[in-house]
Amino acid sequence: MNSEALFLELVQRIETLETNTRADADTTAVGFLLVLTELSGLRAEIANGRTETRQDSAALGDELGGLRWHMHDHFTALHRENLHWLITLQQIINQVRQEPTHN
Repeated sequence: MNSEALFLELVQRIETLETNTRADADTTAVGFLLVLTELSGLRAEIANGRTETRQDSAALGDELGGLRWHMHDHFTALHRENLHWLITLQQIINQVRQEPTHN
């Protein structure tokens, strides 16, 4: 399940819990204890979701850093190769210009 769907489910559960509490569903000590237990569970799930999201974001940052490094190396190699071909082409052009024409 993706994070957004999980958070939406948790929000719905909290809203349901608040609605039941407002409707005086159970105002006994046991009822309040159940509400507090449910809220504690929801808070723990939200905290776990946040931790997972932070870890996923950190992993994504590492992956992007690796990709940047890889692409930099790749483009540097391509730049060197293109520069080599440009120099070679310039040398060929200079040789052709220096050769006498045969008429």
